[in-house]
Amino acid sequence: MSRLEAIEQTRFLGREFLLWLWHVSESQNGIIPLPEGEDIEVFVDDRIVLEPPYGQGNRHLLSGLDPSTAPETAFALQMNNMPTEMKLKVIRGSQAWAFSLRGDDLLLRSLRIPEVLSQHEDDHLYERIYLLEQMESILEQLWRLFLERRLSVLWEDTCQSIRTWIATKSTVSN
Repeated sequence: MSRLEAIEQTRFLGREFLLWLWHVSESQNGIIPLPEGEDIEVFVDDRIVLEPPYGQGNRHLLSGLDPSTAPETAFALQMNNMPTEMKLKVIRGSQAWAFSLRGDDLLLRSLRIPEVLSQHEDDHLYERIYLLEQMESILEQLWRLFLERRLSVLWEDTCQSIRTWIATKSTVSN
């Protein structure tokens, strides 16, 4: 099997990961305990792209202030669209990262790292690398949490919870 074929056959996993992450974030007030013992906060930021699972239908790009609660987002989810890209904010302690994550290939884009505090140029570079490594570790732990749930007997319960969450999202503007 070629690499392209492998990507095509597993593309749905990244989209499910984004949907799961969004659901967990909203249902747990943004708090997600990581396997290594610390809690982080994860929020959908100001951009979501939703598409039909098999590419047949309309693509929905929602941006602006809190698009995750917009009626259009709820409608797109209720029409079985899946998130294909989301801008996320991850907070650990006093540090915050913001980035876009694509579901099809888990490509991280437009990463904004926490403010670097070092004054010396060499230390500045090492601190930036450290912050990048920290984000990589956090994403790996989130992916591990998702896969453990996805491969467990609890996955059907999770799917039902996600279906209920989607059904209760309001498609009417307040």
